[in-house]
Amino acid sequence: MNNNKENAGAVKEPKEKRGFNKKKLKYGSIATVVTVIFIAAVVLVNLIAGQLSKSHDLKLDLTKDQYYEVSQQTIDYIKNIDRDVEISVMNEKSDFESSKYMKMVVETLDKYQQNSDRVKVEYYDIEKNPEIVSKYSKYYSGEIKDGNIVIASGERVKVISVNDMFTQETNYQTYSTQITGFKGEQAVTSAVMSVTDANPIKVAYLSLYNGSAVYHSNNEYAVQAMRTLLDKNGYEVTDVDLLNDELTADKFDLAVLPAPMNDLTESDIDKLDAFMYNDGKLGTNLIYIADINQYATPNLDEFLSIWGIEVDDSVVFNSDENQNKRVTLIKGSMPSTASGVVAEVSDDEFKSGISNGKLPIVAPVSRAINLLFDANNDRNTTAILKTSDSSYLYPLNLKTLEEAKAEAEAKADAEEKGEEETEESTEFDEDSAERAEQIVMAMATKSKTGTDAAGEKNNLMVIGSTSIVDYQIVQDSSYNNAEFVVNAVNKMCGKENGIIIAEKNLSTSSIDITEAQVSGIKTVIMAIIPLIVVALGIVVFVRRRNR
Repeated sequence: MNNNKENAGAVKEPKEKRGFNKKKLKYGSIATVVTVIFIAAVVLVNLIAGQLSKSHDLKLDLTKDQYYEVSQQTIDYIKNIDRDVEISVMNEKSDFESSKYMKMVVETLDKYQQNSDRVKVEYYDIEKNPEIVSKYSKYYSGEIKDGNIVIASGERVKVISVNDMFTQETNYQTYSTQITGFKGEQAVTSAVMSVTDANPIKVAYLSLYNGSAVYHSNNEYAVQAMRTLLDKNGYEVTDVDLLNDELTADKFDLAVLPAPMNDLTESDIDKLDAFMYNDGKLGTNLIYIADINQYATPNLDEFLSIWGIEVDDSVVFNSDENQNKRVTLIKGSMPSTASGVVAEVSDDEFKSGISNGKLPIVAPVSRAINLLFDANNDRNTTAILKTSDSSYLYPLNLKTLEEAKAEAEAKADAEEKGEEETEESTEFDEDSAERAEQIVMAMATKSKTGTDAAGEKNNLMVIGSTSIVDYQIVQDSSYNNAEFVVNAVNKMCGKENGIIIAEKNLSTSSIDITEAQVSGIKTVIMAIIPLIVVALGIVVFVRRRNR
């Protein structure tokens, strides 16, 4: 009892109060500040990166074919231009960015501005800014429309439509079209080259005769493809009517005669001869493209023979299947397949300047070319492209236009009289045909010697077939035809800075990632990672405070 009373009356000692832990507060506050600073730094870095990406190339293109990048060739070229270039898009930027295809255009144009202080890219609503159209229209003969891209340097102006930047293929069964390739860099770089070249080579494209096409309708796409190759590589190309227009050296540096279906007249030959002679000053060049879709051309053949070149009335084939490529050609308006004989560059001068010498050059349905001499007085000849020694020739029975008409009339008369037509046997035995190397591209050079004009010369280049520059082949990055032909013409004309940009294939799936994966990655980067960082900061803060 007493003990209980003692205990009951005893005063309990108070529990010891927790002291104010300054150490924990100190470290907890530091953790909080560090976390806040880290989050603020992440936000700030993102803001700065977003601003810098508008003027500097800070984006990473993860697409397989680098859809949003430009080639090193283009970068090297625009870094060295010495004239200011304006790239004016006749539409608001937001409209271009609304489509995945137009987004490629925007990103491509950004690269030009990012890699050169000389290039400036601007977007305009032409309804609100009609003066921008007037600014360029006085130097451009065509119409500048909504959506066009204008590339200008001083008074030199090139206009690109959006359609020029994409390859579209037609499904001939459904008659629907789809975009299969992006060639925006090709179009823009060639335009920049054109407007910045102080002395462009002027080309007379002799595609017309008295208002009509000189070539067979089957060759239309190939003839236009050759014109486009020159135009896109800085040549100033003008369509010229051989009968009605002037062809003089003061207007043109190069003439191109694309596979005339009919023979030239003597006056036409005189016009070509006068252009090449140039009052004895030379300095001009001519490209003649032969083809199987021609009548016999005795006048033109005689002109070529003076230069030491003969186009044979035969087609080159190859019995070695390893020397053939199955290619698609556009004949008329329809695709067709043919055997493309592989050709090798036979002159070392024309090998230099080609970026990838491993890619094959094909010469489908090409006529053979014979060199009549190696050198003769002031002229010499050289083979540029040859096929292998397993090649053989299939004869063509070419007639003049007059002979063909007479033969057609005789056939019609025979049918009217009920007579049977008699034809000579033209059976061809491939096995017994002679095998040998065949020339499918050659050049002849006339040089002017003397102390007053040393080194002056002109050149005549002969190509055995329009199919060598067929639209499908020059667009196909599997073949080296486009780069080789442009490189050869550049060397013939003494032109530098030729660039062939490969088209980017959009017809295959090059981005191995789904929309769901894209959304997931965005969620991880923009939400989950920041939340994890915040959570870790809170955990560290709480643990240190409770120590």
